[in-house]
Amino acid sequence: MEVFWWIVIVLCFIGGLAGIVLPILPSVALVWVGVLLYHFFLGSQALGWLTWGTMIFFTAVILVVDQLSNVVVVKRYGASKLSTLASLVGAFIGIFVFPPFGVVLVPFVLVFILELLQNRPLDKAFNIAFGTIIAFVGSTLAKALMQLIMMGAFFADIVWLT
Repeated sequence: MEVFWWIVIVLCFIGGLAGIVLPILPSVALVWVGVLLYHFFLGSQALGWLTWGTMIFFTAVILVVDQLSNVVVVKRYGASKLSTLASLVGAFIGIFVFPPFGVVLVPFVLVFILELLQNRPLDKAFNIAFGTIIAFVGSTLAKALMQLIMMGAFFADIVWLT
């Protein structure tokens, strides 16, 4: 039965990493599910402050980074409020329109069109729309690193501290 739980835990971690680029998967929640499965079914005493502290801290950071990165970066590139909102809505729509590339392409196209409709020069509209790609890549790399740290703390607690 232990092998079964380890397979499920590893699948949760893999799903968590996949969820970084496929927003329909709850990436951080899947990492938590994996850790909680271990805690409740394999080793309730094995996980210490390293795992729990890392999980709580980086979950909070990921939630903030996920919500603010797109808005901050797109605004920094000079986007209007409407385009900033469109970048968020476009990322959600992109999940379904052209997965997994739609998460990047749909916000880019929406912001580009909205900026052109607001009489921005072509090059400025393109630069602002390009900001959506920069935001996505930056946010994705940050979330991947933080989730790997969360998983690393989990495995460190199991291997070295038990």
